[in-house]
Amino acid sequence: MKNGKQKIFPDDFVNKIVCGDCIETMRQMPDKCVDLVVTSPPYNLKNSTGNGMKDGRGGKWAGAALMNGYSHHNDNMPHDEYTEWQRNCLTEMFRLIKDDSVNGA
Repeated sequence: MKNGKQKIFPDDFVNKIVCGDCIETMRQMPDKCVDLVVTSPPYNLKNSTGNGMKDGRGGKWAGAALMNGYSHHNDNMPHDEYTEWQRNCLTEMFRLIKDDSVNGA
C-alpha cells in the first residue's frame, strides 16, 4: 500500500483507459511496471513569458484556440506550483519505467 491505497497491478490497467489524476493513478502502480511513457502535459501557456501569451500579445500562438486556455485544465498555474506538479509527474514516471526500457534521454 502507498498513501493508504492498495496498489494496482498491470493486469488491472492493460488494454484499458484509465481516467483520473495522473499522479494519484501512478502512485497506485508498482515500481518498474511500465515499458514506455508518452506524455504531452499542459505547458502552462497562459502563465508563460516565452511566447507572449501572458502579456496578451499572443506571440507565435496569436489566433490559436489555446489563446483562451484549455477548456479542461487551468493553464495559468503559479510557476512554483506548476514546476512542483511537473516534478511530481516525472518522479512517478521514472519510478514506474522498467530498467530495461528504451530511454530517450
